[in-house]
Amino acid sequence: MSATDGLTRGMDVIDTGAPLSVPVGGATLGRIFNVLGEPIDNLGHVDNSTTFHIHKYPYLLSK
Repeated sequence: MSATDGLTRGMDVIDTGAPLSVPVGGATLGRIFNVLGEPIDNLGHVDNSTTFHIHKYPYLLSK
């Protein structure tokens, strides 16, 4: 995900209430992403208007 330098016990956090999601679709083909769905291949922004949760059952991906 990212570096944890500077995190301390008792720090305030923000609960988004949402699971980790990544962009899906034609715009992602041939691209490289980290687990947060951020492109790490230095090819610029990716259209992330359609996303899926990273813990989705395979049979649900086609629906």
